[in-house]
Parts: sequence; structure tokens; C-alpha cells
Amino acid sequence: MYCQLPADYLPSPEAALITGITPQKAMQEGLSEPEFIAKIHAELSKPKTTSLGYNSIRFDDEVTRYTCYRNFIDPYAWSWQNGNSRWDLLDVLRACHALRPEGVEWPENEDG
Repeated sequence: MYCQLPADYLPSPEAALITGITPQKAMQEGLSEPEFIAKIHAELSKPKTTSLGYNSIRFDDEVTRYTCYRNFIDPYAWSWQNGNSRWDLLDVLRACHALRPEGVEWPENEDG
């Protein structure tokens, strides 16, 4: 699922190269922002849904909230109503490393 770009926005060429999503593809196959966030919100709002990600609390959740707010959708309800929750694995891994580093085999390279 893609979101169409606003008419006054130029995407980063590097982002298009990394993701493989060209502005043309987003415009042809994408939904308008209100339709896009309504679908995302509907999925995240299903009862007993746990949103799980890596650094999601500091990035993905903030983008989702801002987009909901911009489209007149409650930006917080999806994350706690109906028994919903959210987890950020980055913080779980940080806790594992801090509290029991021997419990996980942490890969290391020349830089540590």
C-alpha cells in the first residue's frame, strides 16, 4: 500500500533508490493521504492489536500520530483502546544487553 505524494513535495532521490518506490509509482498506485491513514488506523485499531517495531516508538508511532492528527483522526486511541498495546524492540534489546549481556550472543565487528 502506497500513499500519494502532496503536489508541493519533492521526495529525496536517495529514498526512491533505497526503497525502489518512485514518485510515479506512489502517484499511480497510492491512496490519498486521508484514505491511506484511514486504512492504517483501521488496522492498528483492531481490538487486542499489539504494534511491534524497532525504534517504532520514536519514529513510526510519531509519524502515525502526526498523520492521524493532520487528517482529523484521534492520534492516540489506536495505541491503547480495546486492549491494544505497543512495543519497541530497540528498548527490549537495550534492556537485555544492560541487564543480562551474556544471555544473548551479540555480534561484534572491528568497531565493537
